Amino acid sequence: MLYSQYIHFAAAIVSGALAYLIIMRHPRSLVHRVFAFAVFILTLESLFNGLSLGAATPDRITFWQQLRWGAAALLPVSWITFGLIFGQKDPKGQIRKWWWIILAAMVIYPALLTPIFGPFFSGQAARDSAGSLRIPLAGSGYTFTILFILGIVLVMALMERILRASRGIKRWQVKFLILGIVAYFGARIFTASLALLFHSVSLDLETLNAAALIVTGVLIMGSFVRTRVLPDEMYISPRMIQGSITITLVGLYLIVIGIIARFAAPIGSSLSFDIIAFLVFMAFLGLSVVLLSDRIRQSLKRFVSRHFQRPTYNYRNIWEAFTRRTSAIVEIHSLCNEAAKLISETIEILSVNILLKDNTGEGWRLCGSTAHSDISGTGIDRLREGLDRIAARTAGEDGLFFIQRNPPGEGPSLPEAQAQSLLDLRMRYFQPLVAGDEFLGLLAMDEKVGYGDPTTEEEDLIRTMAGQLAGGIRNIRLSDQLREAKQMETLQTFSAFFVHDLKNLSSKLSMTLQNLPQHFDNPEFREDSLRLISQSVGKINDMTSRMTLLREKVHMEPRPTDLNELVKTALADLAGTIKSHIDTDCSPLPETAVDPEQIAKVLTNLILNANEANGNGGGIRVSTCRKDGWIVLSVSDDGCGMPAEFMKNSLFRPFKTTKKHGLGIGLYHSRTIVEAHHGRIEAESREGVGSTFRVFLPIGE
Repeated sequence: MLYSQYIHFAAAIVSGALAYLIIMRHPRSLVHRVFAFAVFILTLESLFNGLSLGAATPDRITFWQQLRWGAAALLPVSWITFGLIFGQKDPKGQIRKWWWIILAAMVIYPALLTPIFGPFFSGQAARDSAGSLRIPLAGSGYTFTILFILGIVLVMALMERILRASRGIKRWQVKFLILGIVAYFGARIFTASLALLFHSVSLDLETLNAAALIVTGVLIMGSFVRTRVLPDEMYISPRMIQGSITITLVGLYLIVIGIIARFAAPIGSSLSFDIIAFLVFMAFLGLSVVLLSDRIRQSLKRFVSRHFQRPTYNYRNIWEAFTRRTSAIVEIHSLCNEAAKLISETIEILSVNILLKDNTGEGWRLCGSTAHSDISGTGIDRLREGLDRIAARTAGEDGLFFIQRNPPGEGPSLPEAQAQSLLDLRMRYFQPLVAGDEFLGLLAMDEKVGYGDPTTEEEDLIRTMAGQLAGGIRNIRLSDQLREAKQMETLQTFSAFFVHDLKNLSSKLSMTLQNLPQHFDNPEFREDSLRLISQSVGKINDMTSRMTLLREKVHMEPRPTDLNELVKTALADLAGTIKSHIDTDCSPLPETAVDPEQIAKVLTNLILNANEANGNGGGIRVSTCRKDGWIVLSVSDDGCGMPAEFMKNSLFRPFKTTKKHGLGIGLYHSRTIVEAHHGRIEAESREGVGSTFRVFLPIGE
């Protein structure tokens, strides 16, 4: 048996064991099932390649290769599906969203293997002049190889997108998994591009794919050592590829292929071509590890700072990013999560957690983290004693609190069990969050990349960012308290109005009930009593209906309406209840789309207000006209008018009124209705002269 067969069978064993490990870890997870299926396809490929190399006749070699490429036809759809759903909170939703890409890959690749598009190979397996075992490709096989490379590039771009989106502990968990996948498919691009170059598949060169699969399996298993299951719920940008290095690397890879193909013959005298290809693969893999290494990037930062006398961090850019990403946030959990991500990205700390004291000041809440979505299941209550001791230990201090640097003689000691519990949750360093004299919580962090302590410069930066975060948290809390106070004030104001009117009605009903036994036989008294009771019930219903207007959303049912006819109908409904004389001046108007019932409420309210403002005398003028693309509805009176101060500060506000017995709700609700029609309402008034209200409604909307 050739050594190449051993490599293929070893690759099949490694990938098969990996597929079994993946599916057994989480058999009900859709992501794990898709990943296990994709790895199992690689197992079949390696197995068929090994059997091809052990076949005795060209017919058997071609037979096993046909099975191998049949399995390869399922590679793009399986890995594209995995790339689309990996890290997503709703994998099935992603499949529904990108179904057309998955369906295209599922149909196109297997279809090219069918007789409809002609034979895949144009001949039998044979040795070329250099002794390499090759099978020539027909038109269908050549097209398949081109599309196969395109599918692989898409998979690599998806993997890069996932790595770019990961932060903190998530990036640490998936880095080697993604690196292994990208490295393997880089080798597949290498061998597939040579198949295009020579119009044939080299079975000897397929050994590179098997060796790459073994390396990939080791990298993926290393990633699984870091985490038991594939991490989920990573935010991934909807932009598919932006600023991608995948295309650049593939282009560079193809250039290297051309160089190797050009000089393969002279080199081949001393070293076989598949070994050269494997060495190139390992070189690219090593370069990728260097480029993706967090420790190397951090060492480079320190080197630049030490030898070129410049700070490690660009404080201007850090502060600009912190301000830009947090200034518009008005919710504490969102602010804490964003701040945790910023600190993790800036100082290269994988686990950053923000723990705040709850409203009672006794318990703790996890409000932001790059490592934990929720630690309530681990029992945050059991961390309470340790966190309280750390809070007391850091009171009045500026530096970080290090768990391993807590001498027994300095402040309250931290019990070993509490310290271990915090270390297990990746919380080693603690910075207090203090705004003014108010202690808000703790910023808890793990070691930096490379397992090093924060430097003095980094401690200063952490303290500054923690101070800014504490100020933002306190501002949000003060805003929430102010909003609650305003809501309570509004409720108290409304209650005062409502209770006052109810008290007056209660007094009238009480007096009536007291006199009822004495005057029950008097028909006039009974008639007056019934009228009083009926009026009181009506007023209570009216107050209740006005109260509900404040919390109900205006429901609009617009339809073409003649506002002049609406004015006539409203005036007819008010006939007999209005003491003032009403004059109308309605100009011809086009129909416009409004809700007639809602606009009738506005008109009725304005006319009733005008009638009350007039008192026992004066007139009311109702007019309509068309002006600059608007229909204008005006209601004027000759009443007492409104003070300028009231119009400036209180008009159209709820619970603000000049009436002795009003609730201040009518004009507020009228403005709500008009604005729901994309219009506006304006008012003019002079004390002792009268008032005019104008409703502007757009034409044709």
